[in-house]
Amino acid sequence: MEQIFKTDKMKIAIIATYTTDHFVGGREIHVKELSEGLAKRGHEVTIFTTKHPMGIKHEIKNDVNIYYYDKNNPKIYRASFFKDFSDFFQKMNKGKKFDVVHNQQTLLGYSFIKYHKNNIPLVTTLHGTTENEIKSALNTKSIKGLIIATHLIFRSFYCPVDKITLNNADKIIAVSTELGEDIKKQYRLPEGKLAIILNGIDVNRFKPMSAGGIRKKWALNYEKIILSVGAINEQKGFHLLLKVLPDILEYDKKIKLVIVGTGPYLSKLKNIANKLNISESVIFTGRVSDDDLPRYYNLADIFVNLTMRLEGLPLVIIEAMACEKPVVASAIGGIKDVIEDGVSGILVAPGNINALKGNIIKVLGDEQLAHEFGKNARKRVVERFSLDRMVEDTIKVYEEVLEDERYNDC
Repeated sequence: MEQIFKTDKMKIAIIATYTTDHFVGGREIHVKELSEGLAKRGHEVTIFTTKHPMGIKHEIKNDVNIYYYDKNNPKIYRASFFKDFSDFFQKMNKGKKFDVVHNQQTLLGYSFIKYHKNNIPLVTTLHGTTENEIKSALNTKSIKGLIIATHLIFRSFYCPVDKITLNNADKIIAVSTELGEDIKKQYRLPEGKLAIILNGIDVNRFKPMSAGGIRKKWALNYEKIILSVGAINEQKGFHLLLKVLPDILEYDKKIKLVIVGTGPYLSKLKNIANKLNISESVIFTGRVSDDDLPRYYNLADIFVNLTMRLEGLPLVIIEAMACEKPVVASAIGGIKDVIEDGVSGILVAPGNINALKGNIIKVLGDEQLAHEFGKNARKRVVERFSLDRMVEDTIKVYEEVLEDERYNDC
């Protein structure tokens, strides 16, 4: 294999359990934006993922090849699945001859390492860790959370795929500074193996603009809008926002809460809204199109994210900030990388309902403060969290691993 230099075109394989065709979450959006950003720079990008919901085996989207492996149900992850998935990759590699493999999920990365890794450098991006997932599940203080935590503990004990994958990766990328510190502590990585590349978004797509026909669609007039966006599950904390809404409505009855997204916890949220008699003040949009999403952010007077999950770096917060929206969010995980408390938004302790309520009312009642937060928020995102910066930093990691003498003697 010849050494790859900055001007050379690389053949890049990205391994991802899911894509935005499976569902829309932060990791899936990250894979989409990264792969398309690499393709725009002239690199040949191929994604290997699991079964497509509609049975599609192969497609090309925005110059990115996507192969959907569908021999096994990916939710089961039988032992044979890892071998079969690796064989599928090996068959494709004979024709493609990839320069680098970028793994976005340790389970599928494990299959590549166990059955195939020879002379192809492996980069692994972590959006979280198993230990943090266990903590997040337990933070819900629910039976379901306990079951999830127990499953993760059992899996990590009998098949430590995270440890095996990270030990065999040539470079590991963490999407936030705090996650990087957690990875160092939890996996005891050798010096120089970890790179911090903060998540990035397209600041030309997410920017201040008219909300278009969104207000008309939902019959909104001059109400102030509290917006929250994300996959609807218990760990995201949407229920906390519903619990404080009655008190916020006492401050201003014309306020509306708009929740964008879908997921397994959606029906529960609707039940909570009914029990609190606030259904008329809450709009559940379900999933919205990629084209409409920036306009929904621009509909907001304030964006709120109350996650209790130890996440890497939630993209929805960066997207809202890029649209010049003041943000109130949990001081947890990579969120503290994004928001400068009191400068570009407000951080609250996870689950602190009183602080949440008080700060939402504070921002909604002070237009000058909201304006300053919004301006500072977009400036910070443009400077530190752009998609261009994320893609370029990732290319530098590829170049670094390809300079290793092990891969120059092939």
